Amino acid sequence: MDADYSSVPPGARPLRQGYRPQRVTLALSDGYETSVHVHGLGGSGRLPVLYVHGIQSHPGWFFGSAAHLAGRGHAVFQVTRRGSGDNTRDRGDAGSPGQLFDDIDAALCFIEKQTGAQRAHLLGVSWGGKLLAAYACSRQRAEKAASLTLVAPGIVPRVDVSLAAKLSIAAAILLQPRKLFDIPLSDVELFTDNEAMRRYLRRDPCRLHKATARFLYASRRLDRMLKQFPRGALAVPTMLILARCDRIIDNAATRAAVEHLTAGAATVREFDGAHTLEFEPDPTPFYEALSEALSI
Repeated sequence: MDADYSSVPPGARPLRQGYRPQRVTLALSDGYETSVHVHGLGGSGRLPVLYVHGIQSHPGWFFGSAAHLAGRGHAVFQVTRRGSGDNTRDRGDAGSPGQLFDDIDAALCFIEKQTGAQRAHLLGVSWGGKLLAAYACSRQRAEKAASLTLVAPGIVPRVDVSLAAKLSIAAAILLQPRKLFDIPLSDVELFTDNEAMRRYLRRDPCRLHKATARFLYASRRLDRMLKQFPRGALAVPTMLILARCDRIIDNAATRAAVEHLTAGAATVREFDGAHTLEFEPDPTPFYEALSEALSI
């Protein structure tokens, strides 16, 4: 593993002076190369964490919580989704749910090679939570998951593309599958009430604003998969973390969906704040909940 300690994503949040995660490159199964930001690789004996970001975000948004978990003894691997973050190739694109699941498989294999751990905790924020929930419901893939933490997961969103955009996307799937469409999350007020973090989001050069038709169709297919899984399909220990003032996620419907998938076994934590709890003026209670989730 060739580690680069000197660079962080251009959009990364500042951390304490001198702190730098390792930035390494992961080759996915089809040869696509993506960045991985590694925190706390040291061999404490605790299981590692695969940390998956949302549809517009990238690892840099969540360096604070990743550093916190690393401080508790977990090696944390923040894998940048293909076409997002500091990746410049095929921006906003992914071919299918299967390709996204294969990318998670590749990340878990990479983590096993780096740590020797045959299982890892799965932690997904927003759209990344939806992806990991669908992944973990597939029993043949869930064997490497020690636990699942879903932070404001995009399972039942309040925000969606318009009907006209849906029709355009459907047409593009057949004729122009890589045609780009706006992700309907341009308003930074959806993410946080913290004005300092709103300014950060407005300036973030790595924030993803558009996605291809086939990526958006893959996202819709994930929605359908999660609705079709039977009660109790999500067998791994699961914590659901919700933000009470979320403008992006339908909390009640999301909680009901997770309770169905886990047959009522999920641990649920709610916090005051908007969608991205990481951006609260004091995210310490959120960080502590993440630490708790890794011990359930």
